[in-house]
Amino acid sequence: MSSPIRESDRLALQYIYGSVVHYRPGDKLPPRVLEDFELVLMIEGTAIYQLGNNAWQAPPGSFILARPGFQEAYTWDAKSPTRHAYVHFDIESIPPDWPALENWPVLIENPDPVITPMLRHLIGRIASHGETAWPILSAKPEESLFMECLLGILLKPPGEEGLSVAHRLPEQVHASLNFMRSILETNPHHALQLGEVSKRAGVTEKHLCRLFKSALGHAPMETFRLLKLQLAMALLGRSSLAIKEIADRCGFENPLYFTRCFTRIYGKSPTETRQSLLKQEPPPPNPLPSDIAPRIFW
Repeated sequence: MSSPIRESDRLALQYIYGSVVHYRPGDKLPPRVLEDFELVLMIEGTAIYQLGNNAWQAPPGSFILARPGFQEAYTWDAKSPTRHAYVHFDIESIPPDWPALENWPVLIENPDPVITPMLRHLIGRIASHGETAWPILSAKPEESLFMECLLGILLKPPGEEGLSVAHRLPEQVHASLNFMRSILETNPHHALQLGEVSKRAGVTEKHLCRLFKSALGHAPMETFRLLKLQLAMALLGRSSLAIKEIADRCGFENPLYFTRCFTRIYGKSPTETRQSLLKQEPPPPNPLPSDIAPRIFW
């Protein structure tokens, strides 16, 4: 039987505050030296995060975990508005089994899906304190415990046996999938070509096809079509969009063609699938792993 966790082994925060902010295309956050910790979630648009002489591209759905002393700057998406959520916090004590601060990741591009709703809930808790509590100079134990759970998931991913499919994919397939998802998010009607994907992955078209077939069982362009249908499945269950609107959102010019593709893959039409989901029936299985699905933003 394991020993109970001592209070001294818990995460303790001095304060925490946060919100959601919007930027216009091309806006910049000038260089600054961070005085506390900051966790940033990219919700909409892509940012370039500059840390000293290093730079990371942070796409929608990714997290940036910054620490005190970071000399950082942000350049927001030049072509579209940018929206991100953030929390600033300062730490009084860190659990002893956590990685050393210098080993904390800076960019987490494919976090556990549970992190986003957790951060949304946390920002809602912060907002409920009212304007007079910004920042919350003395974080309550509940906020410390909640942040311990959130950061613990980010800092201590599962071992190799528990890694998701996305984490086990070859780097070239991973890069290709990120590119495909970004197309679906920003320009779903773009006529994506295999050459564009292979160029982004840095390999020949033939080699990329071999990698995709080995890793996912489908060729790259077939995978892109299946990603569209995977997004459609999520929208059927989690939105009130009409079938025609879902087809358009997923990059299908012709709603009838969308319905044929969807029915061939899932065995039911979009309308029949939505009716089943409304009855709380389980969705039909996806031909692609769920953890590489396109993102739906809040």
